[in-house]
Amino acid sequence: MRSVKFNVPFLAGNEKDYINEVFASQEFAGNGPFTKRTQHMLEDILGAERVLLTHSCTGALEMASMLAGFGPGDEVLVPSYTFVTSASSIMRTGATPVFCEIDEETMLLDLNDVEAKINAKTKGIVAVDYAGFGMDYERLEKICTAHNLVCIEDAAQGLGSEWNGKPLGTHTQFGTISFHQTKNIHSGLGGCIIINNSEDIERAEMVWERGTNRSAFFKGLVDKYNWQVVGSSFYPSEMQAAFLCAQLEQLDENLSRRMNLWNHYQRLLSPLEKKGLLRVLRHPENCKHNAHMMALVFNSPEEADRVRLYLNKNGVQAVIHYVPLHESPVGKDLGYNPEDLPVTSKTASSLIRLPLHLSMDEDDVEYVVTTLQAMHHPHH
Repeated sequence: MRSVKFNVPFLAGNEKDYINEVFASQEFAGNGPFTKRTQHMLEDILGAERVLLTHSCTGALEMASMLAGFGPGDEVLVPSYTFVTSASSIMRTGATPVFCEIDEETMLLDLNDVEAKINAKTKGIVAVDYAGFGMDYERLEKICTAHNLVCIEDAAQGLGSEWNGKPLGTHTQFGTISFHQTKNIHSGLGGCIIINNSEDIERAEMVWERGTNRSAFFKGLVDKYNWQVVGSSFYPSEMQAAFLCAQLEQLDENLSRRMNLWNHYQRLLSPLEKKGLLRVLRHPENCKHNAHMMALVFNSPEEADRVRLYLNKNGVQAVIHYVPLHESPVGKDLGYNPEDLPVTSKTASSLIRLPLHLSMDEDDVEYVVTTLQAMHHPHH
């Protein structure tokens, strides 16, 4: 029996060479040559004002919440259907996350629910680009302007995707991207924060650099550096930056190969879709996606479970995704009941993700879909 793993981390080929360069240079700590080079590469790819590498996307989100000025007594709207750190980063500032529904078609924030939940305490919104899909940022921007809210774009899965021709991570005041090994491009663990307004750059660099003006000191702008604001140690080591640099050089090739696999899946799944057995999660209009995920939504949670168990029994590692945060123990502590967000709960439990990575070929995709079909036609 063939076995198809859910994920195999991508390797570009030059990672070890670049890490050896770090060893040769004896600059290990971070914010060195590879960090700067990789940040410039990301600024070019994203067309962004300033990109700062972080040790993780969690770090980038915590940094964004600090820069947004969230604090005790503030409420910040966030989807319940997301990774924990989209919400825990809000709580680390003392603010309270308020969970919102998703649109069941796209799994992105339901902006009608967002508008309904804005009150005098609302300070911001964390918009999550699930599956590397962008939402209606024009409408979101209008909402934020009307209510004077700070928006953070959590584009953890979004490198290489665009909404309205503009890269994900650059649509709001602050954006974040993940380079965890589960992502298309990675550094084992890692992330970055994208600063989209030039007036935020100086403060961001200080928060990133443990709250000091060390960057200004090295640029020769001040005689000595000292503690300016409350920050933390957010940047990665040079080894991580070197690894990421090697990966980013392969971004275009990585995306086109992933897209071929995604499109192949889509073609083969379309007969099952036409029969109404499942729905392929697709990017909304105006969105160019990065083939991060092949997700299927079934007609019920029971059906999704049955399919997932059958695939796994036949060597295909299909997996669920997030348990909605409002259903978690922390969600309960925040005062939520599991039935509070019915669309989120039903859609989340009806979704499974299929293997999609560059150690697969078209034969693997065919094996996955054939296995899925066999479940519905056991006699063939």
